[in-house]
Amino acid sequence: MATANPTQQVPKAVKRKLNGLRSKLTSWMVVHGISRWLMIVLGILAVDMLLDRVFKMDFAQRLVMLVVMVAAVAVYFVWKVVKPLLLRPNDEALIYEIENNNPKLNESLISGYQLAGEKDLEARGFSQELAQATIERGLATAGEIDFGKSLNQTENSKNWLMLLGGIAVSALLAFGVTQTEFLGTWFNRNIMLSDDQWPQATYLEIAGAENGRLVLPRGNDHRQLVIVTEESTENQVDVSLEIENPGGRTIHPMKKTGKLDGREHMFMFHNVSSAFRFRASGGDDVTEWVDVELVEPPNIIELKLQSLLPEYTGIKTMPLSGNGPHSVLVGSKLRVGITTNKPLNEAAIKLEDDLYTMNPTDVENTFDLVIPGQKDQVLRGGEYQFELTDESGLKSTRTSKFKVTIKEDEDPKVRASLLGISGLVSARANLPTAYQSADEYGLTKLSFDMNWKTSVEEEKPGHRELVFSELGVGEDGLPIRSIKDAALLDLLPMNLKPGTSFRFSVKALDNQPTPGVGRSQEFLLRVVSDEELRADLLRREIEQRKAFDQAYQAQMELATNLQALAVRRMEPGTAKEEFDSKREAALIGQVRSQKGVGTALDRIANRFEEFLVEVHNNRLHEAENELAPEQRLETRFDEKIIKPIRSLDRELVSMATRHMDNCRLSVRDPEKLAAAADQAARVHQQVLDEMKKILNAMNDSEDYQQIINNLLQLKDESKRQGEDIKERLKPKNIFDEDKSDIFDNN
Repeated sequence: MATANPTQQVPKAVKRKLNGLRSKLTSWMVVHGISRWLMIVLGILAVDMLLDRVFKMDFAQRLVMLVVMVAAVAVYFVWKVVKPLLLRPNDEALIYEIENNNPKLNESLISGYQLAGEKDLEARGFSQELAQATIERGLATAGEIDFGKSLNQTENSKNWLMLLGGIAVSALLAFGVTQTEFLGTWFNRNIMLSDDQWPQATYLEIAGAENGRLVLPRGNDHRQLVIVTEESTENQVDVSLEIENPGGRTIHPMKKTGKLDGREHMFMFHNVSSAFRFRASGGDDVTEWVDVELVEPPNIIELKLQSLLPEYTGIKTMPLSGNGPHSVLVGSKLRVGITTNKPLNEAAIKLEDDLYTMNPTDVENTFDLVIPGQKDQVLRGGEYQFELTDESGLKSTRTSKFKVTIKEDEDPKVRASLLGISGLVSARANLPTAYQSADEYGLTKLSFDMNWKTSVEEEKPGHRELVFSELGVGEDGLPIRSIKDAALLDLLPMNLKPGTSFRFSVKALDNQPTPGVGRSQEFLLRVVSDEELRADLLRREIEQRKAFDQAYQAQMELATNLQALAVRRMEPGTAKEEFDSKREAALIGQVRSQKGVGTALDRIANRFEEFLVEVHNNRLHEAENELAPEQRLETRFDEKIIKPIRSLDRELVSMATRHMDNCRLSVRDPEKLAAAADQAARVHQQVLDEMKKILNAMNDSEDYQQIINNLLQLKDESKRQGEDIKERLKPKNIFDEDKSDIFDNN
């Protein structure tokens, strides 16, 4: 008979600690399993999101994907969470793990635990005292150890971080589903299995199709339109139709009609006699299938549209071709006439919620209507759709419509340019202004709109409008719609002071009841004294003289280089073909340089002509001609500079270019090359002689102009001093101050 074992109470303390360890182990396993399960769920959702966004799965594919995802998530949950929890380790397995993580136990805990569980130690040959000692030693050692530390704390921390991260991502995903279009679309499509669509670059619209159905007249040709909608960010795409009938599937490219900025595509169905279905594809969009049914509906065989324009335009009617969209001037009316293929019981035009009933005419199967019918109504823009009902009650199934957009009468278009005026002008300047203006329906008035400020401190700038052209009607009795002319703006009556900032533009009014205003670009000029303007003109004249001197130096270099090329000899060991080719290439460069000299001369002559015009426009020549009538500016510029440059460029420089080209053509014949080079050298010398004369004339003109400027400056200074002296010698009026103290105003 077994005796009572005094150590049977020892395992209770160990069991309490083992139960604590088992509880921590359960928590560890739950966190470990759920964290990985949550990551797998998020990964599957990400893959599903990617697949649907890239391949745009249809409903059946999304349903299959949802079932697969739910099944995969459930299986993984059982595998990673439920199954580990069902396989609970016994006490001995836990003690073995504790022993492995605590080598100092040296199997004392497992030995004590096992001995404590024995009923009859003596019957099995164990010493009672030795067993008691073993149990007490194991219990003492176990009391010093934290069983919970046997678990992998590092891995547990990772598990918690992974779980918290998964929860955070899940929360963000839930927030994104409610707050972002992208995640909301994915959730609705793949979880809720709705018909939401992903954002696309291209959206296609099959004209005439309703609810996946298109009704066509049997035996007729049908012009099918597919429109890349305006909301498409990528609208210039190739579109094709995929057609399915009992004979199989075929794909046909569609042609662009040239309308709607290339967004409208067309395909012609010929002699439609049997039912079929089709869909359109283009860019990143594929439409749903459209089933074609064949009936005999009423339809329009002719459409006539006329715009009845407002009276002020001078145009009574304007025909409109096709279905539009048609731009119709605001205030207009629209006359609509149709001819149908069969007698109708009713014909109407619908715009949104408004329905306009058409009136039958004396001609069979024709109807007519003017929109709007009342004087106090206005024509609205939009898509007008015909609704036809034949005598049997059959309605039209082929969409017949036209589109109208209401356009405002645009303001007049005005362009203007200054002729012979730079950024600096005198207070006495004439401003020749070339302008052209156009308006679609008529112009009434043209004017100069001017603003000026003498100083920055001025709070309000000066303003003035000067009408220079009143327009009526043309010879045809219609308003004048365009004009091109020039006008002169004289600054002298405005008494502007030097230093004034002057702005002006050309302003045009059209013939609307409330006139539209058009303006040209604004010109900004600075009013300066005659002295400052003359100094600026002299500076620019000096710049052109320097440019001419550079052209002279370039011409001298050309002459020298040509002679060097003509006398160059072939070096020993050089092939003749190579030598001739290099010399020919050099001569081609010389010809180009000679043409460049001619271009530079033409540019300089143009600048001097502009100087001459600018002097006249600013009335600077009046004082100069009065001071020295024998040395008029026109004579110095036109006779001694401009005309000689023009003659030099037209005759000698052109001749020099031809002779240099002759040298190029004769490069392979030494004798011909020498003769051509001599002829070119003689012409070059003539060019240089003429350029030297013109350069001297420019220097003389500069010196003379400087003298004239000094004399005029001295004259102006003397005039100012005389006026100052006269003002100081003027008797003072004793009544200028404090008149009220001297005279009784009562």
